[in-house]
Amino acid sequence: MKFIIIACTLLAGLSFSPILETEPNTSAEFRIEDYQWLAGTWVGDGFGGVSEESWSLPVDGTMMGMYRHYKDGKIVFYEFLLLDENGIRLKHFNPDLTSWEEKEDMVRFEMISFSDTKLEMKGLSFELKSENEMEIRLRLIQNGETRTEVFSMKRIE
Repeated sequence: MKFIIIACTLLAGLSFSPILETEPNTSAEFRIEDYQWLAGTWVGDGFGGVSEESWSLPVDGTMMGMYRHYKDGKIVFYEFLLLDENGIRLKHFNPDLTSWEEKEDMVRFEMISFSDTKLEMKGLSFELKSENEMEIRLRLIQNGETRTEVFSMKRIE
């Protein structure tokens, strides 16, 4: 449980690494419709518990996502996500729906590059491994050291 609290504290403190791992994709135009493969509900591991993420189909250049993390049958936190050509913006919420971020604040992951099966942002990536498998990689800084939390997700809907 202590690890979960530390991880949540890191997330709340916006401890994401801004290191560029790949060059920006300048040859192709981002089309949100190309990422309909995200739509549906995904369940996997991460932070020592269960991660569940649901994405809606694209509308008006955006996709909406919802995430919840739970351990031992108890909700640890929620996220509300918005994906567009600029990357992902999200807000965290405690189990009682109080926000981690201030009213106007949000966590931002700037788009670096994209392909048919991968979205690469500063500190966060989504990669489709098969029709029903996805890997999410989140880069965190903990005690001055960078580490990557890997979420192996399977589509359930």
